[in-house]
Amino acid sequence: MLTDNELISILQQAIPRFQQNWLNAEQENAVFASPFPPVFIVAGPGTGKTTVLALRVLKLIFVDNFIPESIIATTFTRKAASELRSRIISWGYTLYEALKLQFLQSGNTTLLNHLIKIDINKVRTGTLDSLAEEIISENRPPGQVTPVIIDELAALTIMKKYAIFTSSMHTNATLRTYLNQINPEFGGANALSSLISICTSFSQRVVQDDINLTTFSQGGIGQQLLSQIVLDYSTRLSSLNLLDYSMLEKTLLNMIRSNQVPSIANTQALLVDEFQDSNYLQEQIYFDLCSLSNASLTVVGDDDQSIYRFRGATVEIFADFENRLSQHLGQQWRPLRINLHENYRSTERIVNLCNHFITMEPDYQTARVPNKMHLTASANNAHNPLTNVPVLGMFRDNVTDLARDLSQLLLDIFRGNGYTVNVANNRTFSITMGQGGDFGDAVLLGRTANEFSSTNKARLPLMLRNYLAASGVGIFNPRGRQLAAIEEVGILLGLLLECLDPNGIIQSNLRFTSAVQQTLTRWRTLARDFINSNPPPQGLGQFVADWGNRFARNMGNWPPEWPLLELVFTLITWLPFFQSDPEGQVYLESIARATVAASSVSTYGSMILNGRGNNDAASIREVYWEVLVPVADGTVKVNEDIMPFVPRNYLPIMTIHQAKGLEFPLVVVDVGSDYQTNHRMQRPFRFPDSGNNVHHTEDAVATCCLVGQARLLRNVRQRSFDDIRRLFFVAKSRSQSILLLIGRNQQIRNVNPIPTIALGDLYPNGPRNYDFVDANQWSSTCPANTIVLI
Repeated sequence: MLTDNELISILQQAIPRFQQNWLNAEQENAVFASPFPPVFIVAGPGTGKTTVLALRVLKLIFVDNFIPESIIATTFTRKAASELRSRIISWGYTLYEALKLQFLQSGNTTLLNHLIKIDINKVRTGTLDSLAEEIISENRPPGQVTPVIIDELAALTIMKKYAIFTSSMHTNATLRTYLNQINPEFGGANALSSLISICTSFSQRVVQDDINLTTFSQGGIGQQLLSQIVLDYSTRLSSLNLLDYSMLEKTLLNMIRSNQVPSIANTQALLVDEFQDSNYLQEQIYFDLCSLSNASLTVVGDDDQSIYRFRGATVEIFADFENRLSQHLGQQWRPLRINLHENYRSTERIVNLCNHFITMEPDYQTARVPNKMHLTASANNAHNPLTNVPVLGMFRDNVTDLARDLSQLLLDIFRGNGYTVNVANNRTFSITMGQGGDFGDAVLLGRTANEFSSTNKARLPLMLRNYLAASGVGIFNPRGRQLAAIEEVGILLGLLLECLDPNGIIQSNLRFTSAVQQTLTRWRTLARDFINSNPPPQGLGQFVADWGNRFARNMGNWPPEWPLLELVFTLITWLPFFQSDPEGQVYLESIARATVAASSVSTYGSMILNGRGNNDAASIREVYWEVLVPVADGTVKVNEDIMPFVPRNYLPIMTIHQAKGLEFPLVVVDVGSDYQTNHRMQRPFRFPDSGNNVHHTEDAVATCCLVGQARLLRNVRQRSFDDIRRLFFVAKSRSQSILLLIGRNQQIRNVNPIPTIALGDLYPNGPRNYDFVDANQWSSTCPANTIVLI
């Protein structure tokens, strides 16, 4: 329909952002590359990959005449999928209207009629899981029931109920011994919840890595037992017509390989975002779809930002993509590589520090994509001498002082007159809040967002919450505390207990761990105290009593069944925290999801029965086992992805994984607030002696799967170092204007500092590669690896 130049001209005229800032040369090459051969885009942080992907889709439609419904674009997260789709549709319809007007004015009815047939909305975008679910459903043979997709909690429940408990694997000492061998860190499989989690993760790895269980089980009794658990789990899912996410993807691959996907067999283009976080199964789906359809393939990613190994991601797949693709599909598929290296996010000094951090480790360079290009600071204000602030460091002797001083810094910036950094030569940098700014312009990132340590000591996030609360500033950190430990959650679930089993008769006949029993008792106490406080709008005590007696005050008879979820949402009438507080909304959603997940595996579907004999008590027992106990023992995790946005006047605290793909004007990276000594239990998080659970598991299955050998190119310790380096590269590259590293003075002392990869310590025991200077000693001639202490 159009030539490349015609499309560029119309985009620059019709879309405001492109009128003054058009693509750089590399971006333009990536967008307008020919559909064949495949395009391999290595895109560093802040280099505009979403823009490139969206425009490439439009180029394929308006220049190469691909029909929108034949284009598939996958992303790693739902949020990224939403952003990509938003840009494709917004820019696509703007372009559509501009072309329509042009063809009308020129009288070109041929092109106008062709244009009218184009429906931009039909481009397939989404995560691979969401697309797989959609494709499987629409290609279902007549009469066949579509499988139900279960979430992580439901998978854990089925694993516990049908693969571990039924065969008494939870009491098998040989199994625990083996699991502790491949999971030596962080408590291993000693706790029941950990054992269940490890077995569930392993079952997913079996599918993702295409592990030969027969070969694996020949390794010993421990391997045999674990293999049997995986088989029992998968058999149960099959019998219930359920799929977890790994099996969902495996089902899609099998359908592609057997040519049972007519709805996508004629795919013309496949675009894959964040390919560095793909696992082996996903790679095979993409390759086999291209083999089936001969689709144009565009792959985008950055190996330096691969931080999801614990989910099965195999960064080696991305690093060797050019060879793996051509080996799988033939030399004619050898891709064109394009490097996006101009960073439009961060200031020059932040970019320079990120470059230094990712290149200073000689051992790490062999794990990267060959001939990786340095980032170039290209943001409009990247070189402004007034705003190009040096990278800052705040280190204190103890976490209390660190929390106090960090809180004051944030208050000065967002509630005061700003913060001034005085450097050498009488020069100053002023850090102030931008117009319309607020605490939401900042973020605290760390390896974990937990507010308590494993020994129940207050951590920096909790102390920061308390300091800021004293000044009327809220924190958004729903992952910071265990769901069971939150007082309002305890009140809500305690009220649930008092409604369902008011005298605890059913509870007394169930065998819980002492920890779970204590938690249930605490919830009841909180609920009873809350009832006695007679909270508005009054009537709570009567409501709970009527429920306990199954007395229908406002209806003729108590119904024979009552949805548990309806009871939960009725109880929050007296708990405004769950209605108005952003963290409360997340907690409520987590409880609701647990209830829905339970209904998929429960005999009674999370319904509370009445008047049906023994079934009444049985339905309540299921609520204990499938909803309340998973919350009490920590199986139910908080998922804040349900929040469409965080209120601007709250300070977000996130794990680095949560922040992937985001950016903030001010980023605070916790590189060691927990590290007071060089304790061996903390070394896995900052300077490991070996690999962690994931790396040891990779080694345990390496000989049983084709992708295993790619991982073994680097040993477990090297991979552990690599993952920590990538994690903190992602953290440091989130910042637009101000990057502040925080930790303990013990990490930066001149003699025997606590070794920390995030602060420049090299593998295996090399010299430190960061310099720390007082602010008054810093000048613009200091090298990129200089951190200014404040």
